[in-house]
Amino acid sequence: MRPRRARSLLPPTALLLFALAGCVQVDGRGSDLAPHYAQPFVSVSPVAPAPVPTGYDAKADAAAAVAAALAQSRRDGRPVLVEFGADWCVDCQALARRATEPAVKLVLQRDYRLVTVDVGHFDRNGALAARWIDLKRSGIPALVVLNPDGSVRATTQDGSFANARTLSSDAVAGRLVAWLYPPSRS
Repeated sequence: MRPRRARSLLPPTALLLFALAGCVQVDGRGSDLAPHYAQPFVSVSPVAPAPVPTGYDAKADAAAAVAAALAQSRRDGRPVLVEFGADWCVDCQALARRATEPAVKLVLQRDYRLVTVDVGHFDRNGALAARWIDLKRSGIPALVVLNPDGSVRATTQDGSFANARTLSSDAVAGRLVAWLYPPSRS
């Protein structure tokens, strides 16, 4: 005959609280707790949403639009996302639709300065694109993320958005967020 285990008269949650009681000492003065526990959330200032263009204006001065976005970026720290595409491009239209979906739109408005650049039938704004990306290799839509100082943070040189019609809004939003927080090189 096996010996019987003593049953606890306390519910499991009470046992957990007793077990954790030795881990944290609260003396009612709150301020004596470690500073990072006393204020767990950092207060951030509200961000005014940035516009999210969804078309390509053939008459726009793309170089001036990028320069203006970089000037704003230097003031607020948001990177500039330059999207090269054309209205005839099915994948560009698909990416524009994704930009209006809540998950993608939120990231774009809150975290980026978006500039859409019309490349026509690869006969417009080629010199501007060539500063950062090879459109013949990447296809369109092609995206370039610029830091506030104008240096390149990320590109879709690998053509990863050239099949935008197959990308979910979660995939697009995930890529946008990943560009904001690149892996550490330490």
